[in-house]
Amino acid sequence: MAKLTDLPAELISRIVRHVFDANQAAKRRDDHTPPGDHHLLDHTEINCAAEPKPRPHLERLASPVRHVYIQYRPRPQSHLEFSWPDGLPKNPLLPLSLISRTFCHCAQELLFQNVALGSIWTASLFLESLTCSTPHEDSSPQRRPQIDYQAEQHELRRPSPLAQHVRSLQFAWGGPCSMGKGGVSILCEILRSCPLLENIAICNTFRLACKEPILEALASKPHIKEFVILNNAHGENSTFQWQAYDVVSRLFPHWNSLETVDFFELGDSSTGFLKAAANPLPSLNCATRTLILTDHELDELALSALLKSSAPSLRTLEIIGPGYKLDRAALCRVLQGCTSPILESLTLESSHCERPLSSDLNSDDPLTSPGLLDIVFSSPKALRNLKTLSFIGPVATGRLFKRLPKSIVKLAWESCHLPADALVETLSSSGNDAHSLPNLKCCSVRSRYGWSPADELAVRAALRIRGACFHISLDRMYGSPTLTDAIEEEELGDEEDVREMDHWLPPAVTINRDWEWRDRR
Repeated sequence: MAKLTDLPAELISRIVRHVFDANQAAKRRDDHTPPGDHHLLDHTEINCAAEPKPRPHLERLASPVRHVYIQYRPRPQSHLEFSWPDGLPKNPLLPLSLISRTFCHCAQELLFQNVALGSIWTASLFLESLTCSTPHEDSSPQRRPQIDYQAEQHELRRPSPLAQHVRSLQFAWGGPCSMGKGGVSILCEILRSCPLLENIAICNTFRLACKEPILEALASKPHIKEFVILNNAHGENSTFQWQAYDVVSRLFPHWNSLETVDFFELGDSSTGFLKAAANPLPSLNCATRTLILTDHELDELALSALLKSSAPSLRTLEIIGPGYKLDRAALCRVLQGCTSPILESLTLESSHCERPLSSDLNSDDPLTSPGLLDIVFSSPKALRNLKTLSFIGPVATGRLFKRLPKSIVKLAWESCHLPADALVETLSSSGNDAHSLPNLKCCSVRSRYGWSPADELAVRAALRIRGACFHISLDRMYGSPTLTDAIEEEELGDEEDVREMDHWLPPAVTINRDWEWRDRR
């Protein structure tokens, strides 16, 4: 009978991958969108049978609190010893690594491919594993002193073979990070120890003195494909803010393989990019396809320069959050004049307005018009190849539907009341009409109120004729409450109070009070 130890390395690698992937899929099922909900999907995902693959920094999120075991189990009263008397570890790769040396090598390779570091202590242990030598490595007495001497002379730790497996790293420990006890020196050493690193996610709580060492360590990684600045979930303030000019001028030129950039609270003012007038930015060889800006602090010049630096290749743009340095008029100019001509997906979330919005739905003043996107798409050249449009907030009116490009495949909005008749009219146009949205395959709406049953039925019918799917989700959490909402909530509260009182009253009194409530309604 064949044993596990007799299996070839290729088959063992497939077994290890299958066990790990099944465990990761089970974790993702605990927190996933309902089946058939297309709201967060783009045009490439709505007809895909498989679930979208999570991005590298979301595959193995680290928790600052260490929970090592699945559950606690009392130690059995037996003379037998167990590797894990309190239960199996959460990570299935750990017990697999004990089966044989081949299993260990395959499990180590997968374990080190994507590593989430949730504390400085974990990071220091990880650094030791990257720089320690294996028992079979350089064991000859003649070779060892020579290597130790060279390492001491160059003040560098020798990377172990495990460092060759590392492709993705997440640095997510809390607290303002300094060079010493704050862990930044460890972070920089880890970066230098991983020669094939491709994906980095890093928190944004650093002391100002850490700026140069971090930028230098990041610039030394030539294979970076995805760079993510994580949200500071611990609430600490940082004296160092990532600046757009530093990223574009000091990091992007070294990352020729860069595909995705995801920034939280990216900052910069015009002064940074005004330097480019005297010292032009180096030409970029990277083909950035995705740019995500969350709660950015960029002004018009900085955002324009950032978008233009990646315009030749950019396919996906997400602008989410305040952007207090960028008013609606400036945002309109940027979207019309600085976006990539081949942009395919745009996500826009507007959560603030400097002035009260005009009640005139036909207003063309981007500062006060509720139809900001209407104005953007009125340009004959802007966003003409867009296939996915998703937006949140009062940034569109019914005029938008007729101004969208024919290329639109997926349309989604939230917290923005758009008239159903305008959508039905556009969908019912002749197929030769430039405004008929001939390629629309999915429409998804999240609303506080929704449409009337008749309007919703008309939209569904118009989309069904096109062979397109329609999704609508109603929730009082979407959008801002109105005066009517406040009155309704007060009445509901009164009704609940009455029902609670009825529970303690005699039956006759309860009936009378119930009739009194119905009369008042």
